[in-house]
Formats: sequence, C-alpha cells, structure tokens
Amino acid sequence: MRKLMTIMIASLLSFGAVTAQIRLISGKVTDSKGVPVPAATVNLKGGAAVAADENGNFKINAKTGDVLTISSIDFGTTSVRVGTESTVSVSMLTTENKLSEVIVTAQGVRRRPKELGYSVARLNTEDIIAGRSPQLAQSLSGKVAGLAVFNVNNSVDPSFKINLRGYRSLTGSNDALIVVDGTPYPSPASQSPATFTGNSVAYANPLSLINPNDIESITVLKGGVAATIYGSDGVNGALVITTKKGTKGKPKVSYSHSSNFEEVSFLPEYQDKFGSGSHYAAGFGTANWKPNYLDRMKDNWKSYENQQYGDGYDGSMRPAGRTLQDGSVLMLPYSAISGERKRIWDKGFSTNNQVSVSSGGEQNTFYASLENNITQGIVPGDKSGRTGVRVAGSSEYSKFRIAYNAAYVQQNFNRSTFDFYNEAINQAAHIPLSTLRDWRNNKFASPDAYYNDYYTNPYFKLDNERTKYKDANLTGGLEMNYKITPWLTAYNRTGAINNTRIRKNTVGKYIYSPYAKSQAFVPAGFGSAAVDGLGITRTGTDIPGSVYDASGVENILSNEAQLQVNKDFGDFSVKGLVGFSLYDRKTKLVEISSTSIVVPGINNVSNRQGNLSGGEENTEYRKYGYYADVLGGWKDKIFLHTTIRYDATSKFYTPKRTSSQYSYLYYGVDAAAVITDLIPSFKGNVLSYAKLRAGINKNGNDNIALYGLDPNFTNASGFPYGNTVGVSVGDILPDSALRPEIVRSYEVGGEFQFLKGRISLDFSYYSQKSQDQVVTVKIPNSTGYNNFRVNIGLTKNWGYETDLRFQVIRSPKFEFDFNVRYSYNDNKVIELYPGVDEFSVAGFAYASAYIIKNQSFPVMKAISYVRDSATGRVIVNKANGYPLNTGPLKNFGRTTPKHMLGWSTRFSYGDFTLNANFEYRGGNVIYSDLGRQMTFTGSGKWTEDRTPHIFPNSAYNDGTGKIIPNTSINAAEGEYELWYTYYRVIAENFVVPGWFIKLRDINLSYNFPSSLMSKTKFISNASVSLFGRNLFTIVDKANQFTDPEYSFTTGNGQGVNTTAQTPPVRQYGINLNLTF
Repeated sequence: MRKLMTIMIASLLSFGAVTAQIRLISGKVTDSKGVPVPAATVNLKGGAAVAADENGNFKINAKTGDVLTISSIDFGTTSVRVGTESTVSVSMLTTENKLSEVIVTAQGVRRRPKELGYSVARLNTEDIIAGRSPQLAQSLSGKVAGLAVFNVNNSVDPSFKINLRGYRSLTGSNDALIVVDGTPYPSPASQSPATFTGNSVAYANPLSLINPNDIESITVLKGGVAATIYGSDGVNGALVITTKKGTKGKPKVSYSHSSNFEEVSFLPEYQDKFGSGSHYAAGFGTANWKPNYLDRMKDNWKSYENQQYGDGYDGSMRPAGRTLQDGSVLMLPYSAISGERKRIWDKGFSTNNQVSVSSGGEQNTFYASLENNITQGIVPGDKSGRTGVRVAGSSEYSKFRIAYNAAYVQQNFNRSTFDFYNEAINQAAHIPLSTLRDWRNNKFASPDAYYNDYYTNPYFKLDNERTKYKDANLTGGLEMNYKITPWLTAYNRTGAINNTRIRKNTVGKYIYSPYAKSQAFVPAGFGSAAVDGLGITRTGTDIPGSVYDASGVENILSNEAQLQVNKDFGDFSVKGLVGFSLYDRKTKLVEISSTSIVVPGINNVSNRQGNLSGGEENTEYRKYGYYADVLGGWKDKIFLHTTIRYDATSKFYTPKRTSSQYSYLYYGVDAAAVITDLIPSFKGNVLSYAKLRAGINKNGNDNIALYGLDPNFTNASGFPYGNTVGVSVGDILPDSALRPEIVRSYEVGGEFQFLKGRISLDFSYYSQKSQDQVVTVKIPNSTGYNNFRVNIGLTKNWGYETDLRFQVIRSPKFEFDFNVRYSYNDNKVIELYPGVDEFSVAGFAYASAYIIKNQSFPVMKAISYVRDSATGRVIVNKANGYPLNTGPLKNFGRTTPKHMLGWSTRFSYGDFTLNANFEYRGGNVIYSDLGRQMTFTGSGKWTEDRTPHIFPNSAYNDGTGKIIPNTSINAAEGEYELWYTYYRVIAENFVVPGWFIKLRDINLSYNFPSSLMSKTKFISNASVSLFGRNLFTIVDKANQFTDPEYSFTTGNGQGVNTTAQTPPVRQYGINLNLTF
C-alpha cells in the first residue's frame, strides 16, 4: 500500500512538472449570445491582470491549471481554468442571467433564485473561511440578515446556539435545523439524554464536527415558509450545508495550515485599592462600633480572607495566610499587582492542518480530505483535539447516477469541571496567584498551606477536578437517481449518523494534614488564635474524591424516496416531486459513579467506599411523512410554488390514540414575479432587475420531550426506605389530549438590482403565529403532582430584513465591495394558560428570564430598588442610609436582540485582498451574575467607594408617609455592609444593556504570482494570510462585567451569564494555502 501511494504521489508531481509551464494564452470574452464584451477585466489568480480590447480579445501569460477571473460591470464575475490549449473562450452571463444560477434549497432541491417565493441567503467557501475559525458556527456570525449565532461560551469545547428570525417557542427549541448533504441532524437542545447523576452527556453539536474547508456552500432558509418541506424539523428555518464532491479536471491536491493564538480580550472592571478582609469590626448599633470607617476597615483586614473588604493598600509587608508547619510565612507587599488578574489565564494556541484531493472525469468526481486541529485554551490545562476524514464522489452511468459521502470525526477533550473564574475573583489583588501554579512543589501553593481559608488554590482544583471525554461521529449518505424519462426521475437518499461519547469525570482524593486542619495560626502581630481561630482548613473538609463514567450512543437513520418531475408545456413549466420520508433515532446511555474513593490517584469506580450509583436509559423516536412539492412557471416570469406534507410522530403516539392525535397536515404556498420581465419598460439604466415575492404556510411541530405523554418514574433516594430500591412517580401530569403545536407564517419581500447590478437590495417582512404550545404549568399539590403539561397559549413573532450590496469599484487592479445587512425582530405572548400570567424559563430567584403575557419574550425580571413613584429616587432606610433590598421583581426588557446589523467590506489590489466583517446587536438587556459574585468578594470596581456617603439619588420616608430627598443620611458602613448585604442583593445593579459591536473577522491575504509558482515545478497556487477574530468588542459603558453575547445556557433562557463562562478572547493567526 505504501509503495502504491509513493508511485501515485510521484506521478502527480511528474504530471505537475510537465504541465506547469507558463505560456501566452489568447482568449475572447463574449456574452451568452456570442457578442463581444469590451473592456472586461481578466485577472490571473496570484498573478497579473489585463483588460480585454473593444472586441473582447485579451492575452495573458499563464500555465495549465491557472484560474482566470473575468469581471465586467454589466456581467458580474466568471472564472475559468486554463487547460492544455493556448486559447480560452469565455462566455459571460449578464447580471440578469446570473440569476439563473441554481442554489440548493430544502431537500436538496436546486432552484434558480428568480423562482423562489421566499427569502434565502447563500454563503460560499470564501465567506465561511475568511476568519479561519475551525468552528463553523463562529464563521457564520454577522453574515446573514436574521441569523443569530449565540457564542454561549468560550472554551476548548465552545457551545453555540443558531437562531433564525428570533424566538417563536416559549419553552421548546428555537434552534434552526442543520442539514448536511441532505441528512438532517437533531437540534442540540433535543439531543442530550437525561442523566441520573446530574452530569452532562450531550452529544457533539453537528456544527463542531464539520471542517469549514470541506463546505461548498450553505443555503440559509430563514423561516418556516422556506423549510415547509422538512416538516416540523424545519419550523425554525434551516441551514442546508452542501459539502464538496470533487470537480471535473486533473487531480488537485490542496494543503492548508493555520496557527491561531488567543488571549483574553477584556475582563470585568476590578478594584485595586483594598485588600483581604471581611466584616470583623463591631457592627453598626453595637456598643463597640467605631465611628471612624478607617478604623473599622483595619479591623476588617485578615490575612486569610477571600473577600476584599480590608483596609486600603499601603505597600507595607503583610502576611498572606497563616504560619506554615515549618514556621515560614508568605510575606507580601500590601499593594495591588498590575496585570495579575489577566496573567492567571493562559494564552491559548491552536494549529490546524488539512489536506484535500479533488478530481473528476466526464462521468465521475471524487473528493477526499483529512483534517487535524489541536487546541490549548485559556484555562490552564484545558485542551482538545479534532481529527476528521471525509470522502465524497459521484458516478454517472447512462440514465443512472449515484453520489456518496462519508465522514468520520473524532474529538477529544480534557477540561476542568471546576469554576476557575469564580475562585479567581475570590483572590485579592496583591496575591501573586500566577506564581502559585505549582502546588505540588511550591509549599505556599500546597492545599495544606494555601493562604485562603475559604477557597483553596484554584490551580490545585483545576488539576484535581477534571473531565475527559471522546466523541466519535460517523456519518454517511448515499443518493441514487434514475432518469425514467427525460422529464421523470426516481430518486432515493439514505443518511446514517452514529454518535458516541465516552466520558469520565474525576475528583481526586485529598486528605489535609492535621496541622492544616486545626493548628495553623496567624503570625504574631497580625492577629490571634482567640480571634482568628486555628487551622487553614477550619471551614473546609477532606476531599473524598469521586469517579463518574458514562457511555452514550446515538444512531440515526433517515431516508427520502421521491419521484421528480421537470417538464415544459409551451409557456408553462412544472418542476415537482412527491416523496416519502422516514426518520428513526435511538439513544442509549449507561452511567456509573462512586462518591468516595479509597486509594488516591486510581480513578476507577471499583476503587471506592460504599455503594455505586448509576443507571441506564434507552430511547427511540420515529417519524414518517408523505409530501409533495410543485413549482409552476409561466414564461419564466411568474412562479407559483406549493408544498403539502403529512407527518406522523411517535412523540404523540400511544396505542389508544387516534391518528389525528399523533399526526398532522401542513402546507405552504409562495409566489414570485419578475417585474422587469413582465413589464420590460421598467428596466433601464437605473433599475436592472426587480422581483416581488410572497408566501404563506402552516407548520406542525412535535415540540415535546420523548415519552412526554405519560408520567415518568424515577429512582428516588431513600425510597421507599433506606437502601431498598424503588421507583417514584414524577411530579408532571401530562394532559391526555396533548396535540402538536401549530405555526402559521407569512412573508413578503422583493429583490432589486440597480445600475446594471452594481447595487442590489433584498427586503423581507415576515410574521408568525404559534398556538397550542406544549408548556408545563404549576398546579395544586393536592392533585398529586406539582406541574401540568398542557397545550396553551398563542405567540406572535414578526420582523423585517434588508440586505444591501454595493460593487463600489471594479478595475483591472482594484476592487471594492461593501455589504450591509440589517434585521429587526420582535415577538409577543398573546395568550397563556388561564390563571397563569407569567413563569420563569431560566435563571435565579433574584434574576431570571421570564415569559409574561402581553410582553415580548423572554424578558429579564430582577429584584429592583424600592423607588419613589413620583421622582424615581431610591428609598433608603432612615436609620442607616441603606437602600431597601426588598424591592419587587421588575421587568427590565427582552433578553434577545431586537436589532442586528452586519456589514462586510472587501478590498482587492493586485495580489492583496482584505476582507472584514463587523456585527452589531442591540435592543436587549443581560443580567450578569458575575457582577453579583464580584460584589460578594469586593473585587468589583463599583465597590471602590468605601467612604461614608449618601446613596446616590436617594430619599427616605420620614415616618409619616412623606418622602424626603436624602441630603444628610450616610450609609452606615460603606466599607462593607452597604455592598455585601444591600447592593449585592438588588439584582437591578447587574442588569445592563446587552448591545455590542464586534469585528467578527478580518483577513489580509496575498496570492503569490504564478510566475513565481512556476519555478517550483509542482506548486500551481500559493497564498498566505493574516487573520483575526473578535479583535475588538465595544459594549455599553454600564456593562462592567463581560461579553453580553455569553449565556449560561443554550436553551431559551438567554440573557443570563455567570462565572461558568470564561472571559471573552481575541484570536489572531497566520494561514498558508498550497495547491499542487
């Protein structure tokens, strides 16, 4: 095998050496009717550019395999590859005819843009790989109007949420459908099996498995109108991904390498004036209370505190922690260390290497790729790897055609399960935390000797609490079609997916020394045992250790069988299909755990004390459907498209139910009219093209959990008693009449081109109503249940989108394009269950995303200040000047963006090209629990005012009910109590505008001239590029916390972020591409 590969590679190189000779190529540029195109620009990729003469003739030096890009204001852009001949004929399509090019729509059906009665967007390879992100989801941000990619977190295994046109479902999935080469993937929200121990065994997000370089195109079907043919899976729109299948021509080998660096881009605003301390001074109103706040702050200082409410930094030498067993003390300057907050995070690094082979003949194509990506994250010790191989191709035999694709991707992750961010903010600014990484060898970093009584060394926990998991994903697809007659084709597509995840979570066993537990003391002169107690870990306990093992497998089989029609009848044309769809998904999860291990370092569940715990879960979901899709055309100017589908789903099936209770019928109709063809007089030098479109549809949706029709049973701890095994009924009672949700949508829009295609505009307005959503509501406990699962409510979602493109400059040497995309989205809860006006979907008791009748959804409700209704002043306690912390939960507004704006620009000069993509989102708020935690620790800059002061814009009740502006009553203890007990509890302080502006990606590339490449004899093209992602982020000045895009969930509870999300990063790197 190795000898055969050597011969093949040598043959390829020899062939390249023979054919890679530069010679003079003559050519002529004409339109589709053979009329010469004068002054067209002919650009050699990686080389020179020339202009055609008035007869369309041109001459250029090139070699076999080179790519010529020909452009003209009236005709757009066309690319041709130089063959072995010395002449090239180029036939260009006018801007109008360019609209005849096909795009891949739902079910892989290829349509011309002019035929579509709904809004779609198409991204090609260059759009996707501009920022060189190994994560496909990151590559989509800001590039399609109405498409929101929520980068929920930043880590070596980032989480994403893909949403089109806002939220429609209250508690079900609002994620767009992902379709890869015709095979639908389940939404990540529906993938995760239940677990018995609270650990996550979610399968890999499909977008994390795809090598962006393998993608030929992505068609974004923005709404239910466009995706009706997918059934309930397409109710939230769809991303239809088509991968490369190979192209006709000589074999082409491509290699790409990227090195990517990342670093924390910004951190929350920290205070750097006060050190370790808590509330140790006598309290306000007690006999020993000291009226001078500076004296109280000195009393608050403690060497071992995690909170930072001590006295001000003065540069003196003070101990950190207690005296170690050998008598040593960690003495440090009592002053903030500049840059230490950022230094505790690593600089991330990743490398990506990939190679692909593409070839094809008259009846065959072939494509294969191999990719390897290795990432080291900003959290110390976290790393991941992805290795994937993909093959695809097609063959034609007379009337029969077959196409295939297969891919295997393996991902490995090694991460900490520990909340490093939270404990990092519990370290004072004068602690050199980054020097305490080596907890095994640095005695002051050891858990037995670490300075902090309440939080042990974060680096120890990073190493001690780990999760390792491996994903293996195998996918395959087989398409076959047979042309029965020139107008009738039989088609079948089978897709299969196998996902497995093996996971092990470990917490190492650690036994603290007797000295650390109960004998360590504060150094003399800095405290006393009577006041400070003895023992570094006096508030902690030994770590017993634990091991958790889980194995999950997911198998999906889908099949589409169709009869396709394509026939003209005079002025009329018909393109249609009838089909049968089958989808089956099975999962199995087995998990086992032990919560107390015997021998440290042996991470095996058998190394345990006590009993093991665990469980097994098996699920199956099946759906089948019949459908028909017909597109009728008249004179290639007016088009009418109809879709009808009938689905039956196992989610709503029981033997006692009638078919109408587990099946549903839905349909869609859309139309398009090319106005400039219908009324030729409209077409001129200003208006080049105009099309109007409209569509309506009705979709069904089985938005319910598996086995959601029956009460569930679980193993309850201690039930029925002791260690006796038993099961208890769940607390949710399903309505026996549950039925699928129904969604009705309509959309209108238009497409226009001006100045012979130099300016183009796409506009859409849409509206959706969703009724009978499946929601769980509270019911009296007297029923025997706590919750009732029922069809309730009515919601409305609406908005509009614009996509404006400019070809600003077109010349032989210089090109400049500009694109602006804007979308507006709003929604409203019109009806809920009788007696229910609101409920929480995600968050905390003090701040949460809510569903509220007659409001947008979700909205943020949080504990607010008690205010004077007349003036808006904050009401404080007359006795101590503290704001009242008993305010109501207040609605602060929606948590998802109402406005999204993306703008892209492209400059090309000679062999250099610069691409940049920006994004703005706004019209929403976020709640940052990070801010609340930083107020607890005293690390937030907003807590810096520790002086006695009047709470801003405050008033008080004088006892008679009269509200008096506060001009004299200071907060009694501004050095601690104000912040910890009052400010922290009022969640309104951490609700801020969620808008941001980001430079999503930027790429500066250079194509090496072909004259230089020809000297290598075997390299036909080469380019190098510098790239960056999220190089800058602008947020509201009130947002002192983190990236407003982050959220603690991929579900519907967007708008809440915590310390579980690592800080945002900027990424930059270099990429090299070679083609042989």
